Amino acid sequence: MIRLAAVCCLLALACQRPTGSAKKHHRPDSVSMIPTDTMIHITDTTVMPSLIESWKAFEKYNGKYAADIKLLEQKPLRARLKEMLGAEEADFIARYKVTPPVEVESGVLFNEGCKPHNCSVEEAAIAIDMKKDVIYIGIARNKAVKLYGEKGDAAYPEKLLTWMMKFEE
Repeated sequence: MIRLAAVCCLLALACQRPTGSAKKHHRPDSVSMIPTDTMIHITDTTVMPSLIESWKAFEKYNGKYAADIKLLEQKPLRARLKEMLGAEEADFIARYKVTPPVEVESGVLFNEGCKPHNCSVEEAAIAIDMKKDVIYIGIARNKAVKLYGEKGDAAYPEKLLTWMMKFEE
């Protein structure tokens, strides 16, 4: 019994905190305030893309006819159109003969055309998102529309989608 009492006393003394010169470890708060004079306050985080340099000249085509300005022959459109469409380029060009004036709005160039004497059946459309640097093409063959997006982009501009909808009537 005396042994048991002695062991209990030793355990009780061993579990107490040491006194005297032992340093207390103080952990800082997990939240530290950064002095406000070193902070940069940004109120508007909207990213506004600008027109890609190679497309800037295309802004002046608004209201002009594609044939008058030789739209499909302009750089960089010519080479990229050929690369994008490959063998289907001839179908596109055949359906892009009779065109209204080119429209440029909010950084997107849009134009449509049709085969002579075959409008509303055999048509083609082009949209260029000059901010994203992406060309989109639509080809309607006997009212069946196929859309193409450069770089695999399928976020087609609104005007191209509206053009496509007229064939679903």
